[in-house]
Amino acid sequence: MKILLAVDDSKFSAAAARMVRSQSRAQLDEVQVVHVVDIFSPLVPDMVAHYPGVEHERDAQRKPAEELVARIGEQLRSAGLHVTTRVGWGDPKSTIMDIAEEWKPDLIAMGSHGRAGLERFLLGSVSETVLQHAKCSVEIAKIPHVKKGVATSHSEINKVLLAIEDSRFSEAATSMVIQQVRPSGAEVRVLHVVEPFPLMMRKERSAQESSLERVSREEATKAEALVAATGEKLRAANLKVSTTIEVGNARAKILHVAQTWRANLIVMGSHGRKGLERFLLGEVAGVVARHARCSVEIVRTFQAS
Repeated sequence: MKILLAVDDSKFSAAAARMVRSQSRAQLDEVQVVHVVDIFSPLVPDMVAHYPGVEHERDAQRKPAEELVARIGEQLRSAGLHVTTRVGWGDPKSTIMDIAEEWKPDLIAMGSHGRAGLERFLLGSVSETVLQHAKCSVEIAKIPHVKKGVATSHSEINKVLLAIEDSRFSEAATSMVIQQVRPSGAEVRVLHVVEPFPLMMRKERSAQESSLERVSREEATKAEALVAATGEKLRAANLKVSTTIEVGNARAKILHVAQTWRANLIVMGSHGRKGLERFLLGEVAGVVARHARCSVEIVRTFQAS
């Protein structure tokens, strides 16, 4: 698997690097560590005339940028990964997307905020743009808020919530979990949410009631079969698995289960079975990625052409 790790010198990027190291497979995965220096670019002659000294800005920032990617690269190489490093120049959002278009990674990993980001915002502007527009899977590393005195590990991925439904996007998410999660000490909880019928339909007390009850039973049976089949795939990969089915709003239930179970990572497909790939991101996946208190991986099934 090819992983593009976009970093800066923030604690969020450090968490993303640790996550990549913990999930990647030595000798099998290839990682490119990228840092984008956000300065005036391209430097045109008129800009130099109006802003004396701006022509030296690249040289001033080149060394710390190269040191940053070199340091993270060495950390990953020590885990046996094949690593290359790269420094880009310009707007981080567009430059990361351009590099991804060129290199065609299977996964982009990055922190939820940059060094100038404020944790109170749902997502930083760079991670939000990449999440929306990337043509591959995206993993956003977050640092959970914990109560004072409660110890936590930002690098150990030992509780993964896999939110699924009956779609190829969820099948891809299941495959990604099998590739990334280490069998030793990790647990995967498979979650499927059955959304109830609209209130107006449920208030109908007519001959339709028996039909609605029948459909509800059928949905419940399908849900049980789905989580059971997914659980067996994960167990076949020697993973510790639990399964659960919830009824309600999918976005709210996924976030609630992740919080109460204290998941380290939520993995889910970019779209549901009703989603269309032409949309930037499915509604449920987008809401979960923005509001989750833990890291989130959104799995797409297609690549840039």
